[in-house]
Amino acid sequence: MASNPLYKQIASLLALAAIFLFVSYFAQRYHSELALIVTRGGVFGIVGFIMLTAVFVVFVIPLDIAFLIPIGAAVFGPLPTALMSIAGWTLGAAAAFGIARYFGKPVVERLIGLERVRAVEQRIPKRNLFWSVVVLRMLVSVDILSYALGLVSSMSWGSYVAATAIGVMPFGFFFAYTGTLPLLYRVCAIFGAVLLATFFLLKYGVRREP
Repeated sequence: MASNPLYKQIASLLALAAIFLFVSYFAQRYHSELALIVTRGGVFGIVGFIMLTAVFVVFVIPLDIAFLIPIGAAVFGPLPTALMSIAGWTLGAAAAFGIARYFGKPVVERLIGLERVRAVEQRIPKRNLFWSVVVLRMLVSVDILSYALGLVSSMSWGSYVAATAIGVMPFGFFFAYTGTLPLLYRVCAIFGAVLLATFFLLKYGVRREP
């Protein structure tokens, strides 16, 4: 049972939740020092946040939520952090979609492997694709779905970008504002999200990092 991929994903969710809580505590405790470092970079700090978030999506590194968002919320505030996260996720998803669409399976296999992509491919509907992608954005990690849709769907790049931006909005605002809550509320919100994600993992076998 321990080798079941679903249980590994649930363990990853718990680990990321714990990291988020630790980093958000650290960010709030050392808010002034972090703000001083980041604000010295001016607009480059904002651009760097967005670009690093996009890179995490392209290379399937689930550290944007765990590290960047709680630090960003403490330094920039929750609203700018939510908007920057949405921009970064959308940019990264657009890049991953384009890589899959124009370079195909050989490049996708080198970047992330095809096993997880094939599992997601089976869940891509044939009708009402735009709104289906909006919903899937809330169930499947941004990176994997981007590669899967780029490989097998006929969806246009523009439609995919729009659907992604809409679909990731709730997560951007949820995690940005959660990172600024008092500790008890923060713990309850994050582990509530983990329980919800675990429900979808067990019911649908899909993956969504917190």
